[in-house]
Amino acid sequence: MPPVLSQTESDEGVCEVAIGFGDLAIDRAGIVGVLGYRDGAMPEHFGELLDLALGEAARRCLPRAGYRLVAAGRADGRFDALEVGGTVFATQKIVAGALGRAERAAVFAATIGPDFETWARAVMAEDPALGYIADAVGSAVAEALADRLHDHIEFEMARRGWRITNRYSPGYCGWSVAEQHALFALLPTGFCGIALGESALMHPVKSVSGLIGVGAAVKHADYLCDVCAQRDCTYRRYHERRAAIGGGGAVR
Repeated sequence: MPPVLSQTESDEGVCEVAIGFGDLAIDRAGIVGVLGYRDGAMPEHFGELLDLALGEAARRCLPRAGYRLVAAGRADGRFDALEVGGTVFATQKIVAGALGRAERAAVFAATIGPDFETWARAVMAEDPALGYIADAVGSAVAEALADRLHDHIEFEMARRGWRITNRYSPGYCGWSVAEQHALFALLPTGFCGIALGESALMHPVKSVSGLIGVGAAVKHADYLCDVCAQRDCTYRRYHERRAAIGGGGAVR
């Protein structure tokens, strides 16, 4: 069980969770797999670049993460939509099915901050190999941060006698990324230092947002990649690469 984290809660029920880089479980073997190498088979020079990028991440990443708990449930008469915090989200049937029995939802956001991204962009111009590896490291840190936030929310909800679902983000399982705007409208402006552009792209880019279902009747389950039509997906690539290198474990 990871160490218990602290959180601060505003009058509006918005919680920011204190998560440091040292609280994250960075999967080096997973990064190696995403880069296209079996664990232990990465060329020595690239392994050195990966270690360099991980060291820079430890120095430059400033994780921020939090959530807001709001009422949630199926949108009336629809099997492909959820009503969350009074807003109807056209999540499509996979996400709506997973969260359909939720009584509440944790609207969450997390970011590694801008400094590591700035460094990674700068080195890309000088050393494309290092820049490419740094980009993969940034993504891995963001996912590890979202996983740690997920674990914290699970702990907090269990104290209230509730269970939680997997986390789901706009852009996956057919859920339009454009609904990021409605999602962030449920959080304070600039929450955790994240800004949203007109195209719904988050800044910093290495950020994660989405919904986690909460309630007495919900459950956490493995991601069902075989029933999802989206091929270019973080979770699908993670599972395929981890399977290829003989790894295990599911992302959240």
